[in-house]
Amino acid sequence: DGAGGLDLTTNTVTLNSTIDTATAAKGGTVTITNAGLLDIAPGADLNLDGAFLQDGGGSVQTAGDITTTGDNITFQQAVTLTDTHPVVWSTGAGTGGTIALNSTLDGTTDFAEDLTLTAGSGNVDFDGLVGGTTDLGNVLITSALDVTADFAVSADTLTQSAGTGDTQFDGAVTLDGAGGLDLTTNTVTLNSTIDTATAA
Repeated sequence: DGAGGLDLTTNTVTLNSTIDTATAAKGGTVTITNAGLLDIAPGADLNLDGAFLQDGGGSVQTAGDITTTGDNITFQQAVTLTDTHPVVWSTGAGTGGTIALNSTLDGTTDFAEDLTLTAGSGNVDFDGLVGGTTDLGNVLITSALDVTADFAVSADTLTQSAGTGDTQFDGAVTLDGAGGLDLTTNTVTLNSTIDTATAA
């Protein structure tokens, strides 16, 4: 129950159960430096009193939720959502941290893996293609300051239910579901196309 949390540097990492550094409330971060695959199973949820950082050169496949107490959630490498399991990442609805995906984000089965993001006063950053290989399911951003997608986004639906800054899409947004695109925020910047017709 001490401060410091979990810090792993190795080849492959497989998480089949929960990690909890929040109960003791002593600032326990989780840092995983994986040269090979980081595999987080359904139900292997992380409840953290500190930041989550994946900073190895290996890829990530995950069906696990991550919750922090206002601290950042960062994936440096490609992430694949798995197991048709809805995934929730939250840095807190109030004073939240940033949720950053610094590489690509994909599902395993087209339109089957849903993702919910809560950043509070933090940002949501998609720095790589979203659904470029396998489309995501329903993407819901419940709160954020700024939301930025640097490249194309492909999903079933994309909803932002609250925001206080700017939501910006620099790449094409392609949506398959009847819900389409629903944004509630301060300002919106669209620098490419929005397509809800192709799948009709």
